[in-house]
Amino acid sequence: MKRKNITIISLTIAFFLGIPFKWIQYKGSKDISIFQIIDLGITNLFFDFTLLGLSTLIVYLVLSKILKIRE
Repeated sequence: MKRKNITIISLTIAFFLGIPFKWIQYKGSKDISIFQIIDLGITNLFFDFTLLGLSTLIVYLVLSKILKIRE
């Protein structure tokens, strides 16, 4: 699989699995559900992109190793 495809898959996995890791916060409160995002409004949310990037990197490394072993 190409590196670009692995990166896109890693970002998607980290985006959806990263929600339990609390990279989306509401005014400092870490108890937020993905279903509350629309009700709370985008301006009141804080996005921790460092945590999202780190999650993406970890998923990318794991996926690369798995696909390398599989070949």
